[in-house]
Amino acid sequence: MTVAELRLRKRYAHYLKKNGRCAVCQFRGQGDAGYHCKGWPDRVATCDTDGKLPAFRFDDHVLEQLRDA
Repeated sequence: MTVAELRLRKRYAHYLKKNGRCAVCQFRGQGDAGYHCKGWPDRVATCDTDGKLPAFRFDDHVLEQLRDA
């Protein structure tokens, strides 16, 4: 594993800890309390277990923003 990959993993882990899992989903919205499902401000990080749509889908653009420039 390269140094750049290790940095990316560390940044990603920190980003998740700071912003929550919804911050890396394609179907996210942002409110006063942070990220949530778009159109569902009361639904936070339950999209895999509640059986409703939209379900969690990773957003590759977030990962690209965390990469070394």
